[in-house]
Amino acid sequence: MNRFLISFVIGVTLFHLLDRLPGLEWLAVVLTFPLLWRFKHLRPLMAMAAGAGWSLINASLILQHPLPLELERKDLILEGVVDSLPKTQDGISRFQMRVTSLHDEAGEPCEISRVQLSWFGAAKDLSIGDAWRFKVRLIRPRGAQNPAGFDHEKWLFMQQIQATGYVRDWSGNSLLDSDRFPAPLGLLRQEIANAIDNVTDNPDAAALLKALAVGDKRGMDKQAWNTFRRTGTNHLIAISGLHVGLVAGWFLFTGAWLWRRSTRLCQLLPALKAGAVVALLGAIVYAALAGFTLPTQRALIMLATTLGALILGYRIQFGRSLLLALFLVVLVDPVAILSRGFWLSFTAVAVILWSIGGRLAPWGNWRQGVQVQLSVSLGLLPLLILFFSQISLISPVVNLLMVPWFSLVLVPMTLIGLPLLAAPPVAELWFSLLQTLSETTLGLLEWCSSQTFAMTDLVQQDLLLLWFVLAGCLLLLMPAGMPGRGLGLLLCVPVIFASAERPAQGEIWFTLLDVGQGLACVVETSDHILLFDTGPGRGDRSVADSVIMPFLRSRGHRTIDMLIVSNGDRDHAGGVEALTRSIHTKRILAGNPELVEGSARPCLAGNEWAWDGVHFQILHPNVTSELKGRNNHSCVLKIDSGDWTILLPGDIEQAAEAALIRANPQQLRADLVVAPHHGSNSSSTAEFVTAVDPQWVLFSTGYKNSYGFPKPAVVQRWQAQGARSLNTAERGAIEFRLVPGEMDPQPRLYRELNRRLWQQGGGELGEPADT
Repeated sequence: MNRFLISFVIGVTLFHLLDRLPGLEWLAVVLTFPLLWRFKHLRPLMAMAAGAGWSLINASLILQHPLPLELERKDLILEGVVDSLPKTQDGISRFQMRVTSLHDEAGEPCEISRVQLSWFGAAKDLSIGDAWRFKVRLIRPRGAQNPAGFDHEKWLFMQQIQATGYVRDWSGNSLLDSDRFPAPLGLLRQEIANAIDNVTDNPDAAALLKALAVGDKRGMDKQAWNTFRRTGTNHLIAISGLHVGLVAGWFLFTGAWLWRRSTRLCQLLPALKAGAVVALLGAIVYAALAGFTLPTQRALIMLATTLGALILGYRIQFGRSLLLALFLVVLVDPVAILSRGFWLSFTAVAVILWSIGGRLAPWGNWRQGVQVQLSVSLGLLPLLILFFSQISLISPVVNLLMVPWFSLVLVPMTLIGLPLLAAPPVAELWFSLLQTLSETTLGLLEWCSSQTFAMTDLVQQDLLLLWFVLAGCLLLLMPAGMPGRGLGLLLCVPVIFASAERPAQGEIWFTLLDVGQGLACVVETSDHILLFDTGPGRGDRSVADSVIMPFLRSRGHRTIDMLIVSNGDRDHAGGVEALTRSIHTKRILAGNPELVEGSARPCLAGNEWAWDGVHFQILHPNVTSELKGRNNHSCVLKIDSGDWTILLPGDIEQAAEAALIRANPQQLRADLVVAPHHGSNSSSTAEFVTAVDPQWVLFSTGYKNSYGFPKPAVVQRWQAQGARSLNTAERGAIEFRLVPGEMDPQPRLYRELNRRLWQQGGGELGEPADT
């Protein structure tokens, strides 16, 4: 039985590593496997096939009705029901809808079941369960594809989102007859969250209390998430097995105690079994308040199997309960296997069960608690390195304090306060106390996270080192006194001192990151790094946090030697503040220094320097330049290793291009160029294209962007010159490793290297016109 369950989960996991969605005809092969059931040695293989087949059916249901390409960015009329808690920030409401009707303005229907929308300046407050009619523009699920970056397309697939888009201004946008019945729990969660906001006056404290009460983390800002991440306490604000198990324990104790008050009831059913029934019901209610998230599903299934065995009088096997929970979670939702939380939560529970099952040396109660916490930290280490390339060094100590504090104080008091919300005067008094406790908790965590030693960044590890770490952690988790246990520490040490691969002397590693409609380029030499632009950013949302910093951490960079901000537009300078707050930046040059936060110096023609056999030169703007427009004052940088040259012209337009040609057309010659102004018609004149004469032209644009960049005429102009073209919107991050003496370097295209079955669309390589 155990082998079947494990093999099924392995089959589900392997299926989601495929780069293409297989056809449903493969199910015919899977259906023949039961004929082989009598061969016992083939049963694990058949279970794997069953897991893969079940995943194929689920994935096909999600992906079977993609948005037609011809309808992308077209005006469509959508009717549907809001089925997620709306999040409003900076005047933008973001929410998900279950679609009941979608058609174009001519009335031609389109079959889509779920979308994610943004509504700029929403005319009315949204509530879960509301039915609306909107005019929208949609695109297929799409997200940036970068090394070590967040995979937004995978997240959309997990949420079963079939299109994303925004609400258009239209007089017909209207609230329809409300369809509230399908979402009573969602409405209750939203009302509780609103009530907590009303009785607290500190947004940060209210956000923490809402997260603990109903799993609503919409109010958590970037600073709060960073605090929880650096202290390793993210799990405490996500309603998970810890919280659900605690609630079940309270109900078990209370239910059994009340049942024992009646002799007649005890004769009908033992008090412990009655308490188990009450505990299971209480856990279901709390999980419902949390929205039945993945961790609560896992906890409920484990509780159901454990408490069910208790109620029915069977012997409880915690390991079997965990394995059955693992199987049932992927059976109900196969894409749960893609969640990092899935692996972290199940691994944590497995380590806890291992620790309390007598496998570790027997300690006193408080020492055993310390031992369990250390064991969990150790058991999760390989996954944390694999998923995040970061380790919270203070996590074990902080969790020793915060786990009992949250479990015995904050969570119980928050749940006790929920019924009091019906009486606002009483609720205000109770939540005033809770607010003080929450503020104290957050203050302590912020102090801990501010310590320089709180977290360490690790370079992206190769699989061999990860296997060493895994083997080392397994050895360290062995019973005390086991021979060779100390070897585990030696196996874990190399990962801390591992260094990232670096260019050789005279080499250039150039990466054009996929930041949507913006620009961010990373130039690496053997001992230095230059960042050209920081991509778009607005409020707490910045690609510096989601794209640039994860990339730099994965490459082992803790300092930026030079940051050049070509111009002050938000799509180039939007991430400056977030970036300089996250990583030490030695020097900043900017085309519009007055528009860039920080100690930026003017970027002026004539500035040049050399790093590791590579020459850098600023070509534009001049001190005496009188060109009009912010774009024409963009920094233009040329990079020359002797064999290879790169030109980064920012957002310059025709006037600046003409000035550069008049000054010295030969200095514009480059092997690789990032097209100026994202391929706009305002740039890339025929004379400029001829002067540059590159092998490769790169475009940094957003998928189906509203500007229509790059313009077809511009792409054709570069290709007619003999350049091969690549676009981040189609290829994701683009990396060139330019080695002296190499004649034809080939780009590394991250969307292709990281292709998965849920990805849709994708362009073809733009070849020169004469090939």
